[in-house]
Amino acid sequence: MSLVGPRPQTLEEVASYSTVEKGLLAAKPGITDFASIVFADEGEVLRGATNPGLAYRQLIRPWKSRLGLFYVEHGELVLDLQLILLTLVRIVAPARAMAGVSRLLTRYGASEELVRVARRVAPLVPHAAPGMGEPFEE
Repeated sequence: MSLVGPRPQTLEEVASYSTVEKGLLAAKPGITDFASIVFADEGEVLRGATNPGLAYRQLIRPWKSRLGLFYVEHGELVLDLQLILLTLVRIVAPARAMAGVSRLLTRYGASEELVRVARRVAPLVPHAAPGMGEPFEE
């Protein structure tokens, strides 16, 4: 395990990866990454869901995978140091950390949609995981 890199998933989630998501397996898993900052409130997102597993697959996993794949493509020492700093900022100033992640994503050429989701200013809506045509269904 590395300090920075895509967070490891459960075996059940990895078994359901699309071909695109399998690209996450090329990177050494880490303790923190973009998704660790953006979804530090994962429990809050899933709170009250009648099916938390499905809610995770529809609301969080699509973006965690995209953020992880973005890291795999752009990871470098400078980015790692910035993500470590933003992880610490997330503890005391969540909104500031999210804005920092959005700036990094923009600087490294992420899509507007990924930057918007990373800011977490709008509610998450069901979305397909990378490489999948439709969101997960029950």
